[in-house]
Amino acid sequence: MLTTELKVVKKDLLKMCILVQAQMHKAKQTLLKFDKDLAYEVVMNEQRIDSWHLKITRDCETILALFKPTAIDLRFVIATFKIVGCIERCADFAEWVSLYISEIENSFDKGLLNSCNLVEMFEEIDAMMYAVYKAIDKDDTSFLDTVFEKDTMIGKYRLMAMDAISNYIRNNPDQAQRGLYLFSVVMKLERVGDQLKNAAQEVIFYREAVIHKGARTNTSVS
Repeated sequence: MLTTELKVVKKDLLKMCILVQAQMHKAKQTLLKFDKDLAYEVVMNEQRIDSWHLKITRDCETILALFKPTAIDLRFVIATFKIVGCIERCADFAEWVSLYISEIENSFDKGLLNSCNLVEMFEEIDAMMYAVYKAIDKDDTSFLDTVFEKDTMIGKYRLMAMDAISNYIRNNPDQAQRGLYLFSVVMKLERVGDQLKNAAQEVIFYREAVIHKGARTNTSVS
């Protein structure tokens, strides 16, 4: 039955969210503590994320082909296609960080890491991911109220990090390559925030039949 199939997809989507959130936690520790063993674990777990992505996508395709859902059920299936893509790209970031850490010899300058507000950025990402998870789990978009504010905060942290990295490279020209890599980390973290904001917009779309374009702009779907 359609209801049963939709419950399975939702359950799998929540499992994937949990797995990706764990990957992000580990990527954070990999970067901040220069933990190569944890980096290897993150890379190995990427295949599991890819498998969940593929399974959920195929299940959604099957539902569309066999049950021809309508109204909120159709919106859920369409939104799920996009949400799993957003979540999977967050996992790609975790793998990217871990691959780099596994290949370099020395850890990053602790002072630079702190001045880039990386801990704060990861915390904002974690809160956004949890909000998306809860909104899906409880069918309640009120959990998403802070997502757009946190995405804006991540943008502010990115600007602060740009200044910190510029000063670091200016004072340590021999470390320019590492400084530029850390800048890439900051930029990709901001992209993770964008992906989670997009996922939140899709949850709002399927629950409320509204296309959410930002913190205050909504467009109804007839």
